[in-house]
This record gives sequence, C-alpha cells and structure tokens, in this order.
Amino acid sequence: MKDKKLIVLYLAMIIVGLALLFTKSAPPPVEQKAEPIVVEPPKKEEPKTEIINVAVAKRDISKKTILTKDDYYFKSIEVAINRERPNFITEPARLDAYVAKNHIAKDTVIEESLVASPNSEDYILLALKEGNYMFPFNLDPIDSYLMKNLKSGDLIDLYVFYGDETERSANSKEEKLVSPSRDFVKNRLKPIIVGKKVLYFDRGEDDLDKNYNKNNVAQVQLELSNQEIKLLRTLMTNSTIIMYPSTFKKNVEDGLRLLSDKEKNWPLSEKDIFSGTRINTLKGN
Repeated sequence: MKDKKLIVLYLAMIIVGLALLFTKSAPPPVEQKAEPIVVEPPKKEEPKTEIINVAVAKRDISKKTILTKDDYYFKSIEVAINRERPNFITEPARLDAYVAKNHIAKDTVIEESLVASPNSEDYILLALKEGNYMFPFNLDPIDSYLMKNLKSGDLIDLYVFYGDETERSANSKEEKLVSPSRDFVKNRLKPIIVGKKVLYFDRGEDDLDKNYNKNNVAQVQLELSNQEIKLLRTLMTNSTIIMYPSTFKKNVEDGLRLLSDKEKNWPLSEKDIFSGTRINTLKGN
C-alpha cells in the first residue's frame, strides 16, 4: 500500500513538472545594439605647386604710360595648382605696347587688370594726352611694311613729297611748288611733323561695300595736336604725304617745331595756309 502511494506521488510530480515545463514562457529576446561605423576622414593632401614667370614693374609706372620692355622684367614665383589666382601676365606679348590704367609701383607684380590692350576702348581713352586727338592716316599697300615692323607706342615722322617747278620768263617769275614733281630730279622730301606716337594699326575689314568691293584700306591712328592736324589735313588736299619710322627716340610734344636748321629750308612763299592766320611752317618756321 505504501509502495502504491509512492508510485502515485512520483507520477503526480512528473505530471506537474511536465506541465510547468510546457507552460513556462520563453525569455524575451535581447535587442542587440548596432555598433556605430567609424568613417575615417580622408587625408588632406598638401596642394601641389608650380613655378611660373610673371611680369614685374621695373620702376614706378605712371597712369597712361604705354609700356615697353624698359618698364618691366620677369621673375619666377611659386603658385598653387588648381587654385584660383590673379591673372598674372606671363609673356611679353600680353604687355608690350599696352597702356597702364593706373599708377603701378616699382616691384609690383603686373596683373591683366592693371593694363589695357591696344584697340580696346580703355586704351584709346588712356593713351591720348589731354588736348590731343586721334587722326587716321590711310596706308597704301606699299606701306604695309610699317604694320609689320612698328607697333602701338612707336614713333613716326611725316614728310611732304614735293618739287620746285618755278617757271621763269624774261619779264616774270612764277613760283610753283607741286607734290610730287613731274620731274624726278626735282623731287624733294621735307619733314613737317616729327616724333608722333602710333596709337594702333587698323588692318581694314574684309566685308564688301555697296559696290561689292572689299573695304580693306589699312589705317594707322596717330596722336596729333590740333595744330598738327590742321597742317597735315590741309597739305593732304593737294599734296603727297609720306610716313616713315621716326628718327627720334622720344615722343615730341610739338612735332611742328623740333626740326633742324637744314630741314627748315623751304622755298619762300607768302601764301597763307589758313585764312586769317599766317602760318610759316611751310617756309621753315
């Protein structure tokens, strides 16, 4: 009897244990926190550099100065690659015959913003001295050598090509100057305006005019005073004017006056060039 009770007790314990085993809830899942991904910043590369040559003012340059090789020199500097930098001038072709837009101090690195190129509006306004004017002078095809050998800022001299064909008779003498002379032996050259500055050359256009002819007359724009223009324009009405590279090294402010005694020799004439004003320029001053 006692053994039966024990067997029953064991069975009851087994049943209770199995019941507890199947009814026990599973433990809640443990949330796993994602580990942060550490991104290493890219390594900073030191900027690469290069050596370039830049133009530097050799001396103080005044505003309106037309630059020549005597005004600047080149030196080497180190600059960063692929970084914004000033527009340096690195070759003489971008500086020769340009005009200074403002005062440039000695040893200043010359940038493009400090100068104006020939044929630009700024250049024309800056290159003209106060009281002077631009005067266009047409070039014959034979004078094309001037464009190939001269540049803006260079100087030219203007000559009148004439001859003395004075007619003499027993009772009279008629002085007659013609330009040019019909007799080659009598032809002469006389300087009338010297040491004048070339502003720029206009090489003409290839467009056709109303008559379907090419309008390709080349011109040189000169800087002349009012008095010089009066003389030149008057002579151009019935005389031949020839232009040559100047024999003067510096710009002559009054190109009508700076002539040697030999060049001033001229057959005398009492004719006035301008009404109301007696001008002796054609008589050698």
